[in-house]
Amino acid sequence: MYILRPMIKTATNNLIFNLTKGEIMMKSLLKISTMLLISGFIFADGAYDSYDIPSFEYKTLQINGNDLLDFHSQGDVTSMSVDVGAAYNFMSQSAGANCSYGGSFDFDMDDTGVEGEDATSNFDIGLNGSMEKYLVGGNKGLFAYGDADFSMMGGTQAEDVDDTMDLWLDIGAGYGRVVNARPVAQAYAIADALGDTSDETVMAIAAVIGAAGSYSSIHKDDAMEAYYNDIAAAAGDPTAAMKVMKIMTSPAYNITDRATGYSVSAGLINNYMRAEDDEDSGDLNIGADYAMPIGMDMQLMASFDYGMGLNEFDTTTMELEAGFSMAHSYNWATTASFTYANSTTTADLVDDVTSSGVVLGVSTTKAILNTCSVTGGFGYVMDLEDDGADPIMDLDVTFTYWVF
Repeated sequence: MYILRPMIKTATNNLIFNLTKGEIMMKSLLKISTMLLISGFIFADGAYDSYDIPSFEYKTLQINGNDLLDFHSQGDVTSMSVDVGAAYNFMSQSAGANCSYGGSFDFDMDDTGVEGEDATSNFDIGLNGSMEKYLVGGNKGLFAYGDADFSMMGGTQAEDVDDTMDLWLDIGAGYGRVVNARPVAQAYAIADALGDTSDETVMAIAAVIGAAGSYSSIHKDDAMEAYYNDIAAAAGDPTAAMKVMKIMTSPAYNITDRATGYSVSAGLINNYMRAEDDEDSGDLNIGADYAMPIGMDMQLMASFDYGMGLNEFDTTTMELEAGFSMAHSYNWATTASFTYANSTTTADLVDDVTSSGVVLGVSTTKAILNTCSVTGGFGYVMDLEDDGADPIMDLDVTFTYWVF
């Protein structure tokens, strides 16, 4: 799929104009969300709709030394370099709250030993955190979220730099939730191959697949073995781990992305630790996502993103995406996508500059295990501006045949 993100700089407009556009977009967003909500109640598939976020928790700590020590001596010249670092990460996921945080540290020192060249030493520190908490209406109702990203550099590299620290904060709230339900489709393929497609079995398998991200931290070198053994046990056949692995890893099983639910959110992002002469009011971000499974074989997804710079002269962006996928069989899948993107930038004493475009894409893949695989893709990119470039069309075909 092509992604069009026009970011051309523009001119002359003001914050009032941006806010007016934001108000119009918010009204349109509410109307769209209401329509999608109603259709979601009508078309949502029970198996997907009942699937929720699997709960797990893990943490990792790594100490690394890429070229931990490099010492070289030749005659009167001796050089030495040191590079050491560490990284810590924590992840907790549950139906009502998601939380992650971590930090990294890296130090390097380099002394060439050449007369007249000073030794250098640098360090970099990074901290990050993310929190999403559902407050009202259960685990798919009103939520608040926050993301933080702190970075700091020091040593020789920072001697002539005014801005050595950054603290980005993204804080907002929203309603609803889009749940990644691809584990349900994968679970159904496994359950069908093993002969038990009851809702209980499918949900048990999906719960294991949904927690796949925690296995490497919890089980270390035994992660893959434990993962497929747990899936086989959830499917009711502990001896079928190898068959499960084939279904999960074979390119013939084209299990497309699946999701269910809807959400709308709004937040403010800004850098709160920067150089004194760097004035910025931040950006307002508004977003909406919608996902609707149609039966067990088709999927409709749509998203809307609107970003508005809050300075007098700034950039406003909008992007609308829609996608559809159909699994004709376990080894044949077709996807289609549509993207509309628009960017308008205002600046002092010059006219506004606007760019907008549309991207269309269609792809289908048919695979016959150990015999043949064919993929056909079509892409179309169109610039909607009067002085824009000519449309671009791509047609791609990939064919693979195993003779013996």
